[in-house]
Amino acid sequence: MGTVSARKRIESIERDVISSMFVGLLSKDDKWLEHTLNETLPRLEERSLRLAQECKKNGECVEGEMLCDEARIRALFKETRKKLEKEHISRESHSRFGH
Repeated sequence: MGTVSARKRIESIERDVISSMFVGLLSKDDKWLEHTLNETLPRLEERSLRLAQECKKNGECVEGEMLCDEARIRALFKETRKKLEKEHISRESHSRFGH
């Protein structure tokens, strides 16, 4: 069994892992959101940045390729945090005033 390249791992984080955080968001609670915002996303962001560096070092990403662009990766995680917070606030307001 071979190892998965850094490029494939960063693609998977962006395509699969981040999008899966929004699946079933209505059923996720404050504890989940806090853990995701304070622990999961920061770790994934650090890992993505390390993988981007590894991709560049190993020649898997060419210079200037967006997949390995650190500013784009940081922006992606910042936007993900905002969306999760917004969805959570929206869910909270619906459950509070929906009774």
